[in-house]
Amino acid sequence: MTATLLVGTSAAILVLALLMLAARPPWWLSLPALFLGVLGLLVMVAEGPHAAAEIWGERLEGVVAATHASVLVESARSSGARASHMVVRHRFAASVCYRAPEAPGLGAGAPIDPAILAAIGEAESAADRRYRQAPGSGILRQTQVRLDEASFDAAQPGRTVMLRRLRPFGLVEWTWPVDAPLLPMLPRPRLGGDGPRVALPAVVTAITVDPRGRGLLNRRAYDYAVPVAYVRLRYAPPGQPAGVEGVDAVDAPSVSALAVGSPAVVTVAAQAPRQPRLLGVERTYWWRNVLVEALVLVGLLATVLIIIGVRMRRRG
Repeated sequence: MTATLLVGTSAAILVLALLMLAARPPWWLSLPALFLGVLGLLVMVAEGPHAAAEIWGERLEGVVAATHASVLVESARSSGARASHMVVRHRFAASVCYRAPEAPGLGAGAPIDPAILAAIGEAESAADRRYRQAPGSGILRQTQVRLDEASFDAAQPGRTVMLRRLRPFGLVEWTWPVDAPLLPMLPRPRLGGDGPRVALPAVVTAITVDPRGRGLLNRRAYDYAVPVAYVRLRYAPPGQPAGVEGVDAVDAPSVSALAVGSPAVVTVAAQAPRQPRLLGVERTYWWRNVLVEALVLVGLLATVLIIIGVRMRRRG
């Protein structure tokens, strides 16, 4: 699915949602229509320039100068009375260089001059050399693009890629690889297994403990029954000898003996090399931290069903 098709589908969904809201449907239809409308608008804003580049943009050749990968454990909604909870984010990007004729405007910049590097005592890096190897003719430009996991693995430094460039009115410039993934900032859900898993040695690079969070009912902070530990590990899956980093969420008490630099053993699947599973640990936090609230919900549901049953009997 191309960006143009995605934006066109989102526009159709937005129009349909507006028509539904204009018809003043009942509330149980208004909420889905409002949700679809907002979702369609966000997709159009995110992929609109990409779709415009597919229709009106020009094609140029570029070279991957360097790739960037990071894995972060961030705290979400940590302010106010609401509780914080941890999220794991993998971020992948690549610096791409190209030569573009008639390239004035915003959106890109030329690599640093070697004479400046020599003057400040820094050696020229491999990425700097790749920048000047960009094919074509014209002004040397560079841009950084966001990638998903599969595109990042394919974007080896020095590889030539085809780019689309959009320059509305010659003032602003957007550039993307032709095969860039749609909406790379959104994680793709994995349905089913990722194939057989293999055991690999790993090294612990960071441990983040989340002792508090939100539950099913209470939106305020409370102490978890089992604190959650996010263990960041570095290991070398098959086909990636340089190694990658991944994060596994486990019970904090089960990793009390681990520290930064400790050796460990993980299992990974070939189709998901950055989703490790640490061996010799427990993962009971996902049900023990919501056990009380789950029992309350079951009790409330049972009470409602009993009341409905009694009233139906009396009516009968």
